[in-house]
Amino acid sequence: MLNPQLDRRGELIHLLTTEGLPKRHVQRLLDDARGYARSAETAPTPSVPVSPTSFSATSFSPTPFSPTSDAIVAPCPVFLSLADDREAYAACATRLSLLPVVLDAQAVDPHAGDPLAQTVAGLQPGVLVLRHAASGAAHCAAAHAAPGLRILNAGDGSHADPLPALALVQAMLNARQDLTNLAVTLVGDVRHCGVARSVIHAMTTLGVAEVRVVAPRTLLPEGLPQLGVRECGSLYEGLLDADVIIVLPLKVEQISGALLPSAREYAHGYGLTPAALAAAKPDALLLPVGALTPGVEVDGDVAASLPPVQAQLADLEQHLRLAALSLLAGDAP
Repeated sequence: MLNPQLDRRGELIHLLTTEGLPKRHVQRLLDDARGYARSAETAPTPSVPVSPTSFSATSFSPTPFSPTSDAIVAPCPVFLSLADDREAYAACATRLSLLPVVLDAQAVDPHAGDPLAQTVAGLQPGVLVLRHAASGAAHCAAAHAAPGLRILNAGDGSHADPLPALALVQAMLNARQDLTNLAVTLVGDVRHCGVARSVIHAMTTLGVAEVRVVAPRTLLPEGLPQLGVRECGSLYEGLLDADVIIVLPLKVEQISGALLPSAREYAHGYGLTPAALAAAKPDALLLPVGALTPGVEVDGDVAASLPPVQAQLADLEQHLRLAALSLLAGDAP
């Protein structure tokens, strides 16, 4: 079975997930992102050699695939739900000489059998950046994409979110250079976090020595051993001698539902405090995924230390957006 991200020669035509993404493509994205980081310090970014088309962004609701808000379009289409993300991708497109064009999501017929499939089938060649609440939406878009249209997944539900995951990997490389001797622990809601799944696949592809997870069983997916991941029975076990700790956000709907009795109980068993982090190596790298709630995933002292790391990760992700858009747009017809 062919990888839907690759053509028959094994070249990248979509970026949907880090799962099954060959190591050489992961390394190329990371290398290109480092190049953009260096160029930002020294000189303007050169234009990507593609003919102008249109870059689009809009958002779709979970089920069925129906649009819910306005978005952006250019020599690459982009579908997103968060205004900040739309602006970030639009800035990258402009920097790469891709012309942003606004699309009206309401122009798509919400009563059509599959609005997402019909929309992507009618788009011009370019790159479509898609954020969707439904897992598998990016693969659906790739399956129905018009010829010459590349899909860049900016998050599809709890399934995958490759670029923030690669930003975490880039941060590890910047701090440690060699991943093959690291013990990396993910703490929190792995089950509902696309970034968590994506960073696990990226780390195992790049040869991270040990990947651990620690969370209540209700927040862990099935099949962790098959992914090469060790489930730890306690926070102490998970953090013991860890080189890197990735802390995941806990969504309110999971806190108040049947998956967890309360936020207080979660914080008691899995919240990161200076005392808990003392089990890790003294120079352990703490990497947050998204916004965390002081007093739940982390205590106030730990939360106060995170803004510089969050700013660094935001910069790394922006460089990866440039790398991914440049790669896909440059290879598009």
